[in-house]
Amino acid sequence: MRPLAAVGDDEADRSRLRTRALTDPIRVGDVRRYAREVRSILPKRLAAGSQYLVLIGVMLAFVTIMMMWPMADDLFAGDVDLSDLGIVAIALIAPLTVLALWVWVFARVIRQDRRRYRLHRLAADNGWEYDPWLPSGGYRGMYAMPGAEVDVFDRTVIPGDASIEIGIYRGTTGSGRSRTVRQTDYVRVQLGVALPHIVLDARANDRAFGRTNLPIGFTSDQRLIPEGPFADAFRLYCPHDYEVDALYLFPPDVLAVMLDHARDLDVEIIDDMLYLCAPKDLVGTDPQRWRSLLTAVEAITAKAHQWHAWRDDHLLPGPAGPLDRPLGVARAGRRLRQRFEWWWLLAGLAVLGLGLYSIISDVVGWILSLGS
Repeated sequence: MRPLAAVGDDEADRSRLRTRALTDPIRVGDVRRYAREVRSILPKRLAAGSQYLVLIGVMLAFVTIMMMWPMADDLFAGDVDLSDLGIVAIALIAPLTVLALWVWVFARVIRQDRRRYRLHRLAADNGWEYDPWLPSGGYRGMYAMPGAEVDVFDRTVIPGDASIEIGIYRGTTGSGRSRTVRQTDYVRVQLGVALPHIVLDARANDRAFGRTNLPIGFTSDQRLIPEGPFADAFRLYCPHDYEVDALYLFPPDVLAVMLDHARDLDVEIIDDMLYLCAPKDLVGTDPQRWRSLLTAVEAITAKAHQWHAWRDDHLLPGPAGPLDRPLGVARAGRRLRQRFEWWWLLAGLAVLGLGLYSIISDVVGWILSLGS
């Protein structure tokens, strides 16, 4: 993998990271032109920001007219007594509330347009590929939702010996109240060799009360405790009997880089892919975040030559003897065993029990009333 050290734009070497596109002033006209190009390729369900602005603007005009018109004559004539002040206040608050909503949506649309334009320029300055949206990106990590409608946003591909893809995955299933959305910012590296399923769960992005943010849970017997300060920063999961392999694939020097540059990122090796994931703010316009991210990726992918030499001892050797083992991973090492979340079942049983208790109480009360 070619070096990705961060330097200034005056450096002539195209293999170095240039980040001025993330911080330099940008022209409003350029942002608007690029935003129009982006919206022309987005499906209607994703290009609704401007439509919301128009809709809210119409609502603002309608609410203002309906609230203020009946009192317009009195207001201009000065014929308003104190008893009307409450009505006047309501008439003013309603359109102001709609106006605040319009400003909030407008600000979000502008921020998104500016962000996409900066990422577009960042990719152009560094010789990368950038797509603001794709209908699918072949994501296979923990956040993947089988049968979901997939959108990949801000996909950036960094070419090299190990191709790197950075983007935002969003999977959607169902509709209305049953709609479920799963989203993550990710970095994907094509390893070129299948490896055991290993997950490095960062504690820094845990939820309240130390609950992991991972969308799925793994059984505790697959957890491997790293040595030293790494145990306080990460939870390491590997299939049973693959503990030595996990320590081989994630040696202390790689974990040290993760501590320094990516302690809030979850890492997953699945099949021949490596993912680094974060709930949000991974694909942004912070130059230091990009430097730290690429430093961590470079440290991990630098071990690629070592990983290519890995062989699964659980596979039967070839005719040449124990050292002649085929490529691939035994079935037991391909996927971690998932943990069943019992608290969902207990919560459902509790709700069901309360419902039955309420129904039985009503029926008994009705029967007793009939007897009296």
